[in-house]
Amino acid sequence: MKNMSKLLLLCASLSFVTSEANASEVIAINSTNKAPLFDGRCDKEEWQSATKFELPAQTSVYLMHDKYSLYVCAKGKSEDYAVIDIYIENAETGHLHRLHASAQLSERLFKGKKWSEPDRWNLKDWSGFWVPYAGTEDSEDGRRPKFLKGSHREMQVLRKKFVGETWNIMISVSGIYHEKRSTAFSFPEKAVDTDKSTWAKFSFAY
Repeated sequence: MKNMSKLLLLCASLSFVTSEANASEVIAINSTNKAPLFDGRCDKEEWQSATKFELPAQTSVYLMHDKYSLYVCAKGKSEDYAVIDIYIENAETGHLHRLHASAQLSERLFKGKKWSEPDRWNLKDWSGFWVPYAGTEDSEDGRRPKFLKGSHREMQVLRKKFVGETWNIMISVSGIYHEKRSTAFSFPEKAVDTDKSTWAKFSFAY
């Protein structure tokens, strides 16, 4: 019985979610009592309590929260950039928000017609660990910026930015090297960025 109890506690501390999500399901985001350090790594002990789901090509996404924030981390392979886009519906306005972290951080809005132009570095109640600059390299067009592969993409969204204990979310991870090309994967797998009905419901578990 003791061994069974330990097993149940272990399963509760790290939840695994498949890339398929039923629209009627509500996925619980595990809580944490310590905010993670944004250092480009989500495989350390500080992310062990997170809700985790697997995407193709050895890509993983971790989510956890505390009283004030939602924390997200996307992990790829050593050859990946792991660019992340988090789409969240604003339940008050009905607008969709796209929070983006690549070499820059930016936010876009969708009000029913098309996504707005990116508002770069003017961050309102969120932040993230962008893809680090790693010098320059030669190309056919001359010298160009080079960015560090293999770091993980972390993001923090203050819970006051969106109302409620349940959020409608889509997550996309791009810059993933798969089958000899750079590609992107989403959760839910068949989610569409402009169709919130295809997204997944996430709740803040305690």
